[in-house]
Amino acid sequence: MKKIFLVGMVAGLLASCHTKTDGYTIEGTLTGDAASGKAYLERSEYQAEPTVVDSTMVENGSFTFSGKVERPGLYYVVIDLNKPGEEPDYQNKMFRTMLYLENSDITYKGDVATLPGFYYAPDRKNESPQITGSSVHDLFTKMNQEMKTYSDTLNVLAERYADEYLVPESEGKEVAAIGMDIAREEMKWKDKLLAFQLQFIKDHADSPVAMDQAMYYLSGMEYLPDVTEIDQLQALFEKYWAGTPELKVFEQAASAARPLAVGQKYKDIDVIDRNGKTVKLSSMIPENEYVMLEFWASWCGPCRGEIPHLRKIHDRYKDFAIVSISLDEKEKEWQKAMKEENMSWTQGRLDGGIYGEGAKTYNIQAIPMCLILDKEGRFYKTNMRGAYLDVFLDDLYKTE
Repeated sequence: MKKIFLVGMVAGLLASCHTKTDGYTIEGTLTGDAASGKAYLERSEYQAEPTVVDSTMVENGSFTFSGKVERPGLYYVVIDLNKPGEEPDYQNKMFRTMLYLENSDITYKGDVATLPGFYYAPDRKNESPQITGSSVHDLFTKMNQEMKTYSDTLNVLAERYADEYLVPESEGKEVAAIGMDIAREEMKWKDKLLAFQLQFIKDHADSPVAMDQAMYYLSGMEYLPDVTEIDQLQALFEKYWAGTPELKVFEQAASAARPLAVGQKYKDIDVIDRNGKTVKLSSMIPENEYVMLEFWASWCGPCRGEIPHLRKIHDRYKDFAIVSISLDEKEKEWQKAMKEENMSWTQGRLDGGIYGEGAKTYNIQAIPMCLILDKEGRFYKTNMRGAYLDVFLDDLYKTE
């Protein structure tokens, strides 16, 4: 997530995007087994599912979109080659690609044998399509190329983490030390990647590419910024995006992130306890202890996959409290999952599930999500799961 620059520079950027044509065209060419199907153009919007803004037929491997946008922004091109009436194949016949759209003549060229599927397929060779004609998308491509050293290294480490830690642990093997070693290395590279991303944001704050990066940073999925960092980003974007709808959306993201920033006190909200009684979250949080707020749901596979490890943590670290908060809308499903998983530590549930007010207060955009509170009840860390949580606790109790 990145931001900054002057209104005049923004105007210059937008003007340069519009001088090529009064609108945009996207000429798509698909090679391989792509004789017919449909193509969709979707708009990406903050905290919402992408919305379809146009659709067209794919005929003989070709498709065309045309229209006009007020400002450059992030869209998706979705290719659906599934036959009517057949079971949809989201990995090999349906594809989705990010596109920074502006008013210019754009070309899209891809091979259906290698286009990234709508859902990830580990055994499929993935190659992004060639997209030309959009200067904003060119910047996005350049950013990804410059991040490649970091992302390639992290992908290798992620594979090692899965093969050498997650799978063996699920088989009951003792591989905590291996997982911690990999996690520590991942943390180093993620810090390097974050430094690159923040510099990119500052250098290109007049671009929607930088703003989108900044929005992800504020989501809290990987890191918790502090209030000063959030304010600096907002001041930076205000220089370039004053008076635009994009700045209003960014301000919404910043407002949602501030209450969860590092050093802020946790928000006391209503929670339903195991007995169906509505209580305050504060009644579940012990004083003078580090606490993990862990948001999950019975229907979330990755959440359920984390629970065996949480049982180990609960048994091993008696001075580290876990408070699991379910986003299940149905109490019966929550109660059933707690029993199946033998979750003996403190449990609660948010009324309204992932779309309820409690979830909005904690800016929950995806689960599993965890937040670590320090002994004063202030936000301290995020995304501490699996071997990452082991590293955090190992370091914490070594120094105390």
